[in-house]
This record gives sequence, C-alpha cells and structure tokens, in this order.
Amino acid sequence: MRKNVKIAFSGIMCALSVVLLALASVLWILDYTSPLLCGLLLIVTNESFGKKSSLCVYLATSILALFLLPSKGAAVLYTMFCGYYPIIRIYIERLNSRLLRIILKFIIFNIGAVGSELIMVYVFRVPFDNMFGVWGIVILLLAGYVILFTYDRLIHVLTLIYVKKYKKRVEKFLK
Repeated sequence: MRKNVKIAFSGIMCALSVVLLALASVLWILDYTSPLLCGLLLIVTNESFGKKSSLCVYLATSILALFLLPSKGAAVLYTMFCGYYPIIRIYIERLNSRLLRIILKFIIFNIGAVGSELIMVYVFRVPFDNMFGVWGIVILLLAGYVILFTYDRLIHVLTLIYVKKYKKRVEKFLK
C-alpha cells in the first residue's frame, strides 16, 4: 500500500479519535467510554497498516488530546491505558501461559488506572472525590477489572470480525 494513503488514513483515525475524546467535554458519561471507543478504532489501523502506524496514531492522538481538549479525564485515560492496550495486547496474547497473560493484563491496567488518577490529581489538580473512603478505591478497581475483561473480549471479537469481514474491503477501498 502506498505510504501517502497510510499517512492520510492514520491522520483521519487520529482526528476521529480526538473528536470522540472531545465529546467527553459535552457528556460526562463519555469521559470513560470515549477512550475505550478510540482504543477500538486502533484495531483498524493495527490490522491494516501494522503496529508502527497504530503507535503513531496513539501518540499523535494522546498529544493532541492532552493539549487541545478541555476535559483532561478522557485524554489521560486514553493516554495511560485505552490507547496503547490494543497495540500491546497482541504481544501479550503470544505468551504461552494463560495465567501469565491475565496477570500481565491486570498489572498493565493497574499501572494505567492508578497512573491516570495520580496525573489527574497532582498534575491537573482535579480533586479526588471518594465518598466511600478506602473501600471506594477497591470497588473502583474491581469495577475496572470487569471493564478490562469486557474490553479485552471486545477487542478480540472485533479484531476477528474486522479481519474476516472488513479488512479486504477497507484495503481494496484504500488502494
């Protein structure tokens, strides 16, 4: 595939991701769902153009979102977990041990979740409101684990669907 098509498509995916992240400023519920959707968009770039293009889209989207968007929550969540997870998930799935894959996914999620909260509190000065105390943090992490499991399955299923049904159409369209 021609390099200019790859660059143009990656730019479109980046712009679409920034727009989706910007919608988090309008509706508060999109603060958590728009980073997940932007991560799912990387499936197309990852499968059609490779990991380098996906990484470039992730980095460009992260930088633009952090500098341009008024709602930093979605941008930080995308940067700290949702954006790079679909890319590194490919490498995690190559491991032989299922237990090791699960543990590694939870470690990566914990680093992303805790890191994004620390960035929001200490860099962007967003107060951490937790009416349940320490148990609230535990409940949030457990809910995050459920979301991680669901997100991981969704990435797997959507990747299979894209590869089997749409990859040839997209590549034919982009030629």
